Order: sequence, then structure tokens, then C-alpha cells
Amino acid sequence: MTIRTLIPTCDKHMFVIKAFSHFYNKYWEDAPPVTILGFAEPEFELPENFTFHKMADSQMGGAKGWSNYIRKYVSEMQEDRFIFGIDDFCICRPVDVDLYERLLDLDDPNIGRIDLQPSFQYSRDRTDLTIVESFDDYDLVALAQRSTREFIYRITGQFSIWNRDYFLKYLEPDMSPHDWELNGGMKAENDGHQILGTLRRHCIKKVELVSDKQYPGKINHMGMRPEDKEAVKEIYRDQGMEIGDFKEEYPFPNWEDIVYGS
Repeated sequence: MTIRTLIPTCDKHMFVIKAFSHFYNKYWEDAPPVTILGFAEPEFELPENFTFHKMADSQMGGAKGWSNYIRKYVSEMQEDRFIFGIDDFCICRPVDVDLYERLLDLDDPNIGRIDLQPSFQYSRDRTDLTIVESFDDYDLVALAQRSTREFIYRITGQFSIWNRDYFLKYLEPDMSPHDWELNGGMKAENDGHQILGTLRRHCIKKVELVSDKQYPGKINHMGMRPEDKEAVKEIYRDQGMEIGDFKEEYPFPNWEDIVYGS
């Protein structure tokens, strides 16, 4: 079974698709096809498994208009499920294709989304997780129905397999990405749908390439392998932006070795 990956972008961030596509295809064997949702056409060639969908001539409404264009596209899709992620999430280690295919087999309309990243293991309190089923080398877990100790983000832009109807239920008009995760996440509490993820094995490990708030005007490659850091420098040699290690993906020592490995 093959489902598409949807990656929204904007004109300002179109340049990050160069690195996104490079590492997506490098680290995902037989990678699923990708649809880039944007506005101005890219001025560089996309890989064969990437297509660009022009949502409009320009984005109206600023960040608050973000959800309007994505809602329109997803509501017109024929597929019931898809992968959704953020444009600057660069995959930095080989995708666990075997685990991904097992998770893809969990085709149940009561599953809202399946988180493909190490989010549940390293970014959620264990009291907010319930083991659904344990296997020899990984655990399938469900996120709690509501927040108790801290906000649990049932809705998030982390790479996930989404049920289309569930995605549209909380992506309301005039939402920024932050609104979607926070307000959508609050509305998704106690909705009865399962939000699943894994412990011990994870499909996708990523690096966040840019952040307009945390490291504006810079390109981050912290967590990448040395040869991939060199690739980033080569891809963006004419971009005129400082390139370096600017973001700690996880708030504990030696996270690169613990979460990402070699």
C-alpha cells in the first residue's frame, strides 16, 4: 500500500524544499510520492517522485490564512489517508521502512493519526501513554485522551499518518500552524479517537532546518551526520545564510547518540 506525503510551504520557505527532497529520498527507501503544496512555482527541479501543487497565486491572510488553502486541497482529495509534515523537517537517518509498513497496516477509522517520530518516547510524559500492544522490539502506544500534567498535543505537525476526516475536523478556517496545534489540540481532547505512536523503534528522525523565531536567518544542521552537514552547505552555498548547529532537538545530554545513533 502506498499513500502520499503532503508538505505545505510558502514562497519564503520554498528554498528549504531543496534539502527536504534531498534527504527524504536519501533516507527513505522506495520513498512515497510527495506533493508540495505552495504558491509560486519552485525555481529548481524537483525529484521525479515530487510534484508541486499551486494552491493560489499568493497566500492571503498571512499565517492565519495557512489553514484555508490546505483545507481546500485535502477536502478535495480522494484518498482517506496521507502523511503530513512540515517543509523544513529534514530526515537525518534511514527510515525504518519495516515499522512504517506495519503502522500503515493499522487502517482503522477510529485512529486519528499515527506519529512516525520519536515524539512519544522523548517528548511526552509516560503517564500520558498507554501500551496498546508490545512486540519484541517496539511498543505500540496510545496518547491519553486529555492533558493532565502538561499539554499533550494530540494535534501536531510532526510526521504522521493521518485519517483525512480527522485532519479536517480540527484544521479550521483562518488557523496558523500554531493555532492548529494548540487550539485544535485542545478541541481534540476526549474525542474518543486514538492517537498512536511507538516506543523503542521509530520510523522517522528529523532535523528542523529553519526557524523564524528560534534562529532567524540561519540554517540548522545539528543532529545530521558529518557528510550531510557538508551536503547542506553545498546545497545552500549561495543562500547567504549562516549554517551551523543551532537547535537542540531534545532537552537532555547526548540526545544525538541516544535518539539518532550513528
